[in-house]
Amino acid sequence: MIHRFRGGIWWATLLVVLIGIGASAYLVQQHFLHLQAAFTSKSLCNISAYLNCDLVLTSAYASLGTLPLAGLGLVFYVYALGALLYARLAPDSLAEVLALPALLALFSVLLSLFLAYVSFFQLRSMCIFCTSLYVVNILLWFLLKALIGQGGPVKLFKRIPWGKSLAYFAIVFAIGGILLHTSHKQYAKELSPADAKAYLEQFFAQQPYNIDVSGRPFWGNPDAKIVIVEFSDMECPYCKVAAFNLKPILSDYKDKVKLVFMNYPLDKNCNPAITRDMHVNACNAAYASYCAGKQGKFWEYHDAAFERQPKFSRESLENIAKKLKLDTEAFQACLGSEEAKQFVVADIAQGDKAKVQGTPAVFINGRSFPNWISKKLVHQALDRILAGQ
Repeated sequence: MIHRFRGGIWWATLLVVLIGIGASAYLVQQHFLHLQAAFTSKSLCNISAYLNCDLVLTSAYASLGTLPLAGLGLVFYVYALGALLYARLAPDSLAEVLALPALLALFSVLLSLFLAYVSFFQLRSMCIFCTSLYVVNILLWFLLKALIGQGGPVKLFKRIPWGKSLAYFAIVFAIGGILLHTSHKQYAKELSPADAKAYLEQFFAQQPYNIDVSGRPFWGNPDAKIVIVEFSDMECPYCKVAAFNLKPILSDYKDKVKLVFMNYPLDKNCNPAITRDMHVNACNAAYASYCAGKQGKFWEYHDAAFERQPKFSRESLENIAKKLKLDTEAFQACLGSEEAKQFVVADIAQGDKAKVQGTPAVFINGRSFPNWISKKLVHQALDRILAGQ
């Protein structure tokens, strides 16, 4: 039998592993829902633009190829659970059974530190469930080390019975990897060739809207045959995803497309289609981006504003302008001007004409393209347009 003190540690370790399984399973589910719904399925911790699991889960750091990191975490916790249960049944082999899980827990701690840095300082968003897993990994390392009761990483490495441990590890992770990859194929927006063909046929069958983009900020080739319009709201969390993903998706086509930014703030202060309080400073943020554009720094302001979601005030908008070294007096005068308001109102009118229902809304040559997050599908549409369709 395990010593009573170690028995207590065993139960604590079991609890931590089960918490890890629960949290990672939820994140995996949410990850696949995002793939299926293109960022329209909110998670339980989508509380604000900062406390927002969705923004973290939809970042480039959330997956390793087709495998979500949360899914790999889930496989690890299931692996650790199996080792923990076996150690309970065979206490004489406890150290050998738990040595490899302990070293993997240590690796998970190092990975957690990196991901926490990315989340807090690069994405500027906090995923509560992800953070709980960082804590789980730290606790798991210390608890497994306490259960084994001796040695650091080097001694643990030497205690591993590599034949049996690697076989168990390989079986669990192979099964887990196959299940995750299969789920990705099922949920991902990377449609099957037949479904992609049907989607594109529906896209090209649309009657295009004539969206007036004259005088609007753009990225890419001003004379491009392909005009992509993004209607956006600077307080919208999903618009933040578009803000930092559309350009990378289009990077291979920069000389062949014109990406145009147009405002559609979900704010009743300037958008008559909004009748309740939603994004209460989105109009002001739109005015501010226009004013920055007048000084030639629209995209710099655009990126800085989206990085600083969600809370905007006149002071915070002016602080962004100062950091970008804009002419402060000119910016302040513009911010409350009728000129700025009319510019944004004109954008909203274009969005209404195109029947925009929410943000972000992406149009390729006047046709709605809801699946803009699928790089492969976007590229297929662009290639067909360039080929003459």
